[in-house]
Amino acid sequence: MNDRWGISIDIEGFSTNFENSEDRKTYAILAIGELMSAIYRIGSCYYPGTPENNFCERLFAHQFGDGFLVCSDFHEPDVSRAIAIAVALMRHMTLNGYAAKSAISTGDLSDINGCYPQPMRSAPEDRLDMGMGLMTIISVMGTALTKAHKLGGGAKGAVLVVDKHLMEKGLPEGIKICHPSGNCIDWISSNLPLADEIAQRSQLSLASTDELCAKLKAYCGAEPVPPSSWIKATLGGVSCNGEKQSAVVAPSGLGWPFRRLAATVLAKARRYIRIR
Repeated sequence: MNDRWGISIDIEGFSTNFENSEDRKTYAILAIGELMSAIYRIGSCYYPGTPENNFCERLFAHQFGDGFLVCSDFHEPDVSRAIAIAVALMRHMTLNGYAAKSAISTGDLSDINGCYPQPMRSAPEDRLDMGMGLMTIISVMGTALTKAHKLGGGAKGAVLVVDKHLMEKGLPEGIKICHPSGNCIDWISSNLPLADEIAQRSQLSLASTDELCAKLKAYCGAEPVPPSSWIKATLGGVSCNGEKQSAVVAPSGLGWPFRRLAATVLAKARRYIRIR
């Protein structure tokens, strides 16, 4: 299926914590478990797939290393649902003492098991004995994974980035964008009722913007302390500092080029006022 949205979400600082000490290794493993549980609860409690909707709202999730790919079943006209899910997950992880990064793109995703050699095609549950050893197989692949993973790989920090071609299709009402890149969603301050509803019904953690900011800043100051460039990128994408520039609020259904123009006009107006 082409043009399914995909959320690539992974644990920030996983390898640093895993290699730091036994206690931090446990912390990193618990972070994966927390993310895994949160995705499962969203899929089973809020988007289980119902016959009335021809199961079209169901989700598919696949683990890759320290992260997951969460995919829609079909093409959707915009990424409102994907953004709400990513925001709910990132807020939940932050409130539980972890940090996550999300990237959203679109593409295809297929079962490629039939392309593998015969022993792998016949392997039960994607596991194959190698004498007394074991091989595990990943049987799904597609551009929904590769594009989202590549997009996330180019961003630093605990940020939520959206493929720019998706921004042009319009964003949910209440979205805020603080980062100069223009495709980095303020996942803390954006007002997204769907994200809150997903979190509530899926029994994920909910809190105020101030509490989320406090938790994120606490993470930034905890040992092992993240690099200063990571902290700057993380806090630069959200409205947690009083001195930060005002966020651009995305009106519902308005294309991103118009919003960016509005932001440019606003910035010029501020400079004019300061000069005066």
